[in-house]
Amino acid sequence: MINCEQKIWHEKDKEYFNDFSAPVMENSHRLHYTNINSTIPFYGPMLYYLVRAFGCEQVLEIGTAEGYTSFYLANAVRDNSERYQMAGNMFYGVDICNHDVHQHLSDRGLPNDIRYMDSKDLSRDTFKDVRFDFIFQDGDHSTEAVVREFELLWPQLKSGGTAYWVCHDVYGPAEEGCRIIQKRIEEGEFKAEFIRLFSVYGLMLIRKMDDYDYDKRFWVSDEIGSSGK
Repeated sequence: MINCEQKIWHEKDKEYFNDFSAPVMENSHRLHYTNINSTIPFYGPMLYYLVRAFGCEQVLEIGTAEGYTSFYLANAVRDNSERYQMAGNMFYGVDICNHDVHQHLSDRGLPNDIRYMDSKDLSRDTFKDVRFDFIFQDGDHSTEAVVREFELLWPQLKSGGTAYWVCHDVYGPAEEGCRIIQKRIEEGEFKAEFIRLFSVYGLMLIRKMDDYDYDKRFWVSDEIGSSGK
C-alpha cells in the first residue's frame, strides 16, 4: 500500500525540488517509487488527472520503461475503481525490458497486468476481449511501429466518444508516425477528433468517435429546449 507519510527520498528529486520549488508537484511525486522524469516531469500527473476525469476502467501503456508514468496511470485506474465502485479495473502495460514495474505496482496494491514483450509481437490476442478506455503510446517510436500499433489496437478502443488514444513524442521521434495517423484521420479512414499539444516532445490526444451521437445535448438551456435547435 502507498505510504502517505513518505518523504522525497531520491537525490535527483531532492535536487529538482530544491532548485525549483513546486509544492503541489512534489506532494504528488513523493509517493512514487522512482525518481522524477526531469525531461517530461509534468506528464505523469497530467495522465493521472486525464484518466480520472474520463473515468477510465481499462488503461494500456505501450512502453512502460521504469514505470514513471505507469505509476500515475495505475493509481488513476485504482482510484476510479474505488470512487465509482467499478469492478475489474486494470492497468495494462507492454515493454521489451523488465524493470520490475509489475512488482513495484503490485507491492503498492495497484491492479496491473504487465507483459514483457517486443511491441512487434503484439497481436489481437495479446489483450483478447479487453476494451480499452485509454491507450498511452510511448514505446517503439519508429514510424512503422507507431502506425502498426495504432492500426492493431484501435479496434479495441471503446466506441461512443468516451475513449482516447494518446501519442507521446508527436514533436519528437514519433513525429512521422503520428503525422501518418493524423493524415488518415483527416481523410476519414478513422472516425476521430484529435489535437496536438505542443510541449517538450509533445502529445496528440485522439478521441474515438465511432457510434457517437452528435445530436445528443448534455446541457439543455431554456432557449435550446424550447426551440428544439
